[in-house]
Amino acid sequence: MSATVTVHCETALTGAPDWVQLVPLGEVKARDGRRFVNDDPARVLALFDAAKIDLVIDYEHQADRPEATRSGPVPAAGWIKELAARDTGIWGRVEWTDRARQMIAAREYRFLSPSLLAEKGTGRVVGLKGAGLVHRPALHMTALASQETDMPDMPDATGFMARLAQLLKLENGASEDDILAALEKRLGGDPDPREFVPVKAWEEAATWYNTELAAMRDERLAAKVEQAIAGGYILPAAKDWALSLCRADEASFDSFIQSTQPPWGHLSKRVVPGGPPPAPNGARPGEHSAEVLLLSEQLGIAPERLAEG
Repeated sequence: MSATVTVHCETALTGAPDWVQLVPLGEVKARDGRRFVNDDPARVLALFDAAKIDLVIDYEHQADRPEATRSGPVPAAGWIKELAARDTGIWGRVEWTDRARQMIAAREYRFLSPSLLAEKGTGRVVGLKGAGLVHRPALHMTALASQETDMPDMPDATGFMARLAQLLKLENGASEDDILAALEKRLGGDPDPREFVPVKAWEEAATWYNTELAAMRDERLAAKVEQAIAGGYILPAAKDWALSLCRADEASFDSFIQSTQPPWGHLSKRVVPGGPPPAPNGARPGEHSAEVLLLSEQLGIAPERLAEG
């Protein structure tokens, strides 16, 4: 189980620097004898990255004191935008408010103190809640300002790492090193080609698909207009108008065809049946009648010559 621990740190401020030391590396000792261990900065950074929210720097740790938050606004002195692990510990990049920057420059505030999340019992630092500008100079850690045994807003470290492993699609029982390595690869490494599609390839595929879809639609609409012309619903001279209407509002074109009779339908009907006249005596075209065949047999003349005569 973790606890929220507010400690006054020995970081002295000179001006209003962009990067400040938040938690020293290794063992951190408080004035009352309690000890905390910052031996896994990567774990703290992973929690910060997963939360995706800036950490507040206030005045005198007012945000950690319920009586202060109930009495009115608790202004921020700055916001921690980024964390980095260095040889000397965990550092943070801060965007100061104008008011805080002026007070730091005027030496009205000279020290910075972090609010930590530490494992109860072991004292291992697992997270960072924020920090506060304080007056009390600290050659080392001072007495605890507050401690909460319950953390309703933060998951325990074990549950958090298990959930993180699940999101990263790692096997059950993955170690913290495996989880952090997978997280680092996901955030800054090459993407898995099985899970991601290159944007350029996706755009090219989408363009090709849309082009093919538009061509198929044009072919279908052109065929519909040709069918309407063949049926006598519209004249060939109105083909361009019909295509424009069909492309702009196909439903209106369909409604027009369904609600009208084909006024020019007679232009496409045969008035006189086509084809050659039937052969005499019921013979089909290309054949000879029985009389012609009998006569040609008796005279010994081909039936075609008799037909010609």
